[in-house]
Amino acid sequence: MPNFSYEDKYEEINQELRKRKSKWMLSSIQWIDFDDVCQIIHAHIYNKWDQWDQSRSLKPWINRVISNQIKNILR
Repeated sequence: MPNFSYEDKYEEINQELRKRKSKWMLSSIQWIDFDDVCQIIHAHIYNKWDQWDQSRSLKPWINRVISNQIKNILR
């Protein structure tokens, strides 16, 4: 089983972030923009990278992390 690093999957993570941008309801928060949110999410994914079960697909895990972080930001 391959052991992927965060850097190996960086572009795939960026693609998922860009795909979901239009679904984010960030207009109610004036102090944050898309780039800020991406940085927060990238940092969180990097810190939690060891929790991804690499025998499973990356996209569902990333999308769950993205959803949870957006909810946290909106709180």
